[in-house]
Amino acid sequence: MSKNDVVVLKSNFENWKQRTEELTGVDPWLYYCLEQFLKVFSLDDEEMQFGLTEGGNDGGADGIYIIANQRQLVTEDAELDAGSVSKIRILFFQVKTSGGFKPTEIEKWIQLTDDFFDLTKKPESFGLRYNSKVKALMQIWREQYLRLSSSFPELKVDYYYITGADAQPDDYAKDSGERVKAKATQHVKGNPEVHFVGAQELWEQVQKRPPKSKTLIWAEAPMSTQEGFVGLVRLGDFRDFLEDDSEPGMLAERIFESNVRGFQQESSVNEEIAKSLEQAEQINFWLLNNGVTIIASKAQQASHLHLSIEDPQIVNGLQTSRSIFKHFSLSPLHNVPEDRRAVLVRVIPTSDQAIQDRIIRATNSQNKMLPASLRMTDQIHRDIEELFKRADLFYDRRKGFYRDQGKPAKKIISVNAVAQAVISILLQRPDDARARPGNYFKDDTKYASAFDNPRIPPPAYLICVQLLQKVERSLHGLNVDRADQKNIKFYVAALLARELTGLDKPVYSKLPSLSGVSEATIGECYRQVDKIYRSLSQGHEKDAVARGPLMLEKIDKMWKRRQVRDR
Repeated sequence: MSKNDVVVLKSNFENWKQRTEELTGVDPWLYYCLEQFLKVFSLDDEEMQFGLTEGGNDGGADGIYIIANQRQLVTEDAELDAGSVSKIRILFFQVKTSGGFKPTEIEKWIQLTDDFFDLTKKPESFGLRYNSKVKALMQIWREQYLRLSSSFPELKVDYYYITGADAQPDDYAKDSGERVKAKATQHVKGNPEVHFVGAQELWEQVQKRPPKSKTLIWAEAPMSTQEGFVGLVRLGDFRDFLEDDSEPGMLAERIFESNVRGFQQESSVNEEIAKSLEQAEQINFWLLNNGVTIIASKAQQASHLHLSIEDPQIVNGLQTSRSIFKHFSLSPLHNVPEDRRAVLVRVIPTSDQAIQDRIIRATNSQNKMLPASLRMTDQIHRDIEELFKRADLFYDRRKGFYRDQGKPAKKIISVNAVAQAVISILLQRPDDARARPGNYFKDDTKYASAFDNPRIPPPAYLICVQLLQKVERSLHGLNVDRADQKNIKFYVAALLARELTGLDKPVYSKLPSLSGVSEATIGECYRQVDKIYRSLSQGHEKDAVARGPLMLEKIDKMWKRRQVRDR
């Protein structure tokens, strides 16, 4: 790597660092490096921070990420259907600002690997060998993998040692890497890899960008209308359209980000699609299938039979698309010119989000599916998005949209974070906010309580998020352990809302502006919650305590006693 490239890398980092200015407890260099190698999975900032494990007793891992199907971060709350998970990737990261590849650091992964993948060992049995975050991820892996193992998903393990120095691994480092791989193969099938990333490799990764445009090749001239294009695409060409340009052989998951339907690997529909693909029938595939709908910000003919599509999103036909990609990837011999079969494709260019939402809802409601899958197209979420912009915040209704625009991480608010803020503060269910926020998008009654409630106007979502953020900053200032912050922040926010309003069930109109919320009041709420949290955690896992019902019951009793006493 040239000296100029090293200078450019450092300059790029300094400019990028502005994105993390307001993130508390996050090392910018670590976050920068992780983002470069996780961007292919399209994780949002909340998910990025979930996997951070750096600190004392981290087993040589500054970050650990478990990814299902190249797109979903596996957490304790992740709802994964065994029939829909075909691949799991686990990534371990060790990040240094400088220095070469030290064998002693690499070999820390040997013990970590043995402990992480040995399902006979309980994480709590490791004592102080690992910090709470590492042990929590170990527990998540055990619970989720045991649920998914019946479907025999493909497992891929990667270790990344990243340094900002212009360095290459010597023979000692390579030998240590081989020992790590040997240990991993004792526990998991597949080919684990150890990646040595110096400044040159890091800069190459920084420069990689998920492609915003792709080219679709028509089998014959399409029908062009004012609204878009409709035509046939040969199956082999459509498979190539679906491939990730940055990772050959992999499906471009970003194409499906707007799709509201998950891939049901073992569904009867997919079995029929697969059967149609396997059988070289006289009937063309498009006559047996409803086809695929693609929305895009822009689409135009690049040349004869070639359509250039800017930011394509498949909003209907996910099952068809994935089945085609899987068929031609597993059976490449089928992808030959003699296979003239085609799939029907509609391409609709529009940058109007309201129109996109209507298309998504319409094309996906024609088949049986849960109404919860269409929540993000509801007007309330568009209202929240517009309201947040006025406060210089960005509601991540379309996952990754604002990160791609370079907005600061602290100003991008995930859908999950908005739900958790309202659930804990106005609905007074901090236990649900910690353990079951996803239920408020699946269950109609719960969804209505949080997002179709006359007591909760659009401005309420903003004040709840800002109040929770203030609590998070206070807990960080009090040097509360990161894992404990995650467990108790919703309880502190819930109790704080009661203190500020004097009500068992706080209402938006009674909440004061942020300037009226003192650090002393937050600190007192924290001390009361922490006392209950630590008492219940004696002999029990802290995560289980925060996710269970007892903590809220104790807080309710304490609050009621105080109310009676103060009358």
